Amino acid sequence: MPALRRARWHPGCVPGEAPTPSLWWKIRMKSLKTDRTSKIAFILLLIAVGAFGILLLVDLLAIGPGYPPPKALQKWYIPQPRYEYAENGSVAANRTIDGNVVLLGDIEDGCPSLFPVLSRRCSHAMYVDTMSGDRYLVVNWYFDDKTDLLQAETVLCIHLRASGNVSSAEMFLSREPELSRGEPVFSPVAVTKFDNKTSSGYLAVVEKPLSPKHDDYFIVYYGVVGPAILPDHTATLENLMLRSYSFHGARPLAPCSAREAATGSMHSVCEGMPLPPRAAESTAASNQRF
Repeated sequence: MPALRRARWHPGCVPGEAPTPSLWWKIRMKSLKTDRTSKIAFILLLIAVGAFGILLLVDLLAIGPGYPPPKALQKWYIPQPRYEYAENGSVAANRTIDGNVVLLGDIEDGCPSLFPVLSRRCSHAMYVDTMSGDRYLVVNWYFDDKTDLLQAETVLCIHLRASGNVSSAEMFLSREPELSRGEPVFSPVAVTKFDNKTSSGYLAVVEKPLSPKHDDYFIVYYGVVGPAILPDHTATLENLMLRSYSFHGARPLAPCSAREAATGSMHSVCEGMPLPPRAAESTAASNQRF
């Protein structure tokens, strides 16, 4: 006896009756439409996944494997608290930066009102000397394009000259002691000096400090808050600079320095203070250059 084949039932068909040609055509078109929709959805999914992969690849090439993200670089030259283990095993922040100087509050995103907006990647922090009560301000602007850096320098220099006194100066940051002589090496850093009743301090530009192949540019400010005699706070500001990142190759604001060169003005932030022999020799050589 031949095997009975079970007929498939489709919507619109009466059981036991064969579908009409027009009904078969409708069923076939509906099936094709469903298949076409599924294929389009699959293609769109592939495009979305591919676009996301390309974005990740672009970010990887721009930042580099293991390279600090812009969010971290905008705080790169701001001294940060150290994190230590407490007796109970928890992690606690040690807000002491150097001696009696501690971080006041948190490191904040954005630029303080003392300066114009130069970059969307800007952070600042306040510090206080717990003994004297003096407060200090550190500002870090980050740029990933040299053109943006140069434009920001021009805007900042114009603003500084309109709101205070600007001059060129040098600071001396101690490095590790020489193994042969056992004494610190004082490295001169050219900076721009700014005096104002609101805040007085020093500005420097650092180009590509992490890698010569990576476009990273910084403008940094280290200053004392309020009316003050700036040389009295130079040592504290130098210590804050030493608690950040390397200032190797740092320079002053170019537009401000160009004007100072035209007028022949050059100052040392250590005027009236005894300098180490190496620093004194460097100062003499600088005076000969200018």
